[in-house]
Amino acid sequence: MSPRQKKSELVQISKSPIPAWHQSTEVTTACPLLYVTGTIKGKKKPGGMESARGNQVHRTGSEYASWCAHKEVAMDLEAFDRFARGAGPEAAKILAGMRESYKVDFLHLFATEVPMSLDENFQPTDVFGSLEGTCKDSELPSAYTGVLDALYMFREESKAVIDDLKTHFFPYDPDKYLQGKTYCTFVFQHFPWVNEITFRLIFVRYRNMVRSVSYTRDDLPALIEEIKAARARQVTIHEAYDAGKEIEVYPGPHCLYCPLLSDHSCPIGKYNEYEQLSWEERAKFALWYPIFSKVNNAVMKARVQETGKPIVLKDFNGKIYQFGPVDSEGFVFPLFQATANGIAMDKEGNPSLPIVSLLMDHVHAFPDDTKWLGDLTISSTKLMGPLKSSKSAKTSHRVITKQAIEDTAEKVTKIKFQAKPLEKLPDENEEPDEDGEDSEDNEF
Repeated sequence: MSPRQKKSELVQISKSPIPAWHQSTEVTTACPLLYVTGTIKGKKKPGGMESARGNQVHRTGSEYASWCAHKEVAMDLEAFDRFARGAGPEAAKILAGMRESYKVDFLHLFATEVPMSLDENFQPTDVFGSLEGTCKDSELPSAYTGVLDALYMFREESKAVIDDLKTHFFPYDPDKYLQGKTYCTFVFQHFPWVNEITFRLIFVRYRNMVRSVSYTRDDLPALIEEIKAARARQVTIHEAYDAGKEIEVYPGPHCLYCPLLSDHSCPIGKYNEYEQLSWEERAKFALWYPIFSKVNNAVMKARVQETGKPIVLKDFNGKIYQFGPVDSEGFVFPLFQATANGIAMDKEGNPSLPIVSLLMDHVHAFPDDTKWLGDLTISSTKLMGPLKSSKSAKTSHRVITKQAIEDTAEKVTKIKFQAKPLEKLPDENEEPDEDGEDSEDNEF
């Protein structure tokens, strides 16, 4: 045996195993060092309480949906309470908001908690349970995997709907992340007859808070390419780690899930905005800043008003800023045509509605292009303000109209980030820490 052959036999390269791409992988690979620390080295990430909360909410939702489908009912509050029993205080608050608004389309529910996997060639693999017999199993290692909270099938329309429960405080659009694109790809590949899929994020803290996106089979090639690119980033990190290269670090919201943030060992900690202040310090700053800004703006406004001169600032980069009045033009679209004493009327004695008339013309001219009209609304501030006014001599007349309008209104939930007073500090130790299994599907 030649020396070269002996050398090749002696050298063994140990490579880190590459796990299947999961929706949480998109977050962890945003910072290669976070991925190496948490996924390759297995250092525990913060967020055990959040995982337990998400597990409880998802388990309740899954069991409840299956029950409703079995009983052929859209809602069963008694059953919901039974499945929610024993949830921790944080999960219980979320489930209380979900209880009376979560309806199940029992006629089309295919399954809940549906595991799906694809191999490197985007062919179904590890097919089992409710999916057996729907497609061929490639029996190759899984490269992409996930669990669908609920899958609804509409065979007669060649459509499917995927529901994913989210416990986040702030709703976001599903096309912001790859989860919806990946899950839709799963369904397209497992069910060749499906031509259109709607992926819905249901933010269960709030009543009827849903964000959705739809894809057709024509979108599938683009979806696959985007998911492949994400997988390639994951593989690249493994290759860099196996080669002993220095692992890059990038700050961002993903830092909240990083073990290096919790023990202050991030190599760029002093430059990382997520580690520079404690959360209590940030809360103090958030309380102080709007008060200071309001007073500061009032003083500057008074100075400009009295002197007639704007305040000019030149920074160290040579950029010049001016603080003073800035006017801009916008548009308003009146529903009625105003007159000196009221509103204009047509020959038949009906109010003149210029905008509505133009929209009606559109409906008659383009009857197939009317879906967007259903999203048009009137601001509650502009509409209800005059109806609530107590200064008008005709207030009693408006009470009847106000009530009639409120009866037609659709309630919407608006979310904003702000401080609110509490009577006592919350007990952070009340939430039970269930099985230590990571539940990234629930919280990312």
